[in-house]
Amino acid sequence: MASSTQYTTISLRPETAKALQLYKRGGKTWDDVLQEFMDHFAPEEFVRWAAEEIKRPGITLDAFGRHHRLR
Repeated sequence: MASSTQYTTISLRPETAKALQLYKRGGKTWDDVLQEFMDHFAPEEFVRWAAEEIKRPGITLDAFGRHHRLR
């Protein structure tokens, strides 16, 4: 029985897609690019980092999100 790969669509703002394009080099797929990001930031590590960042004085969740978006 042959296995089939399923895909999904992710909506991005145009400026995010343009910035993300910088990481897609050398025949990499979008899946490859996102897997590399996820490999670099394990979920537990990211949650600990985000929790510490939010504790900084003057940081709100909204400001945190705007400041830490991929450019």
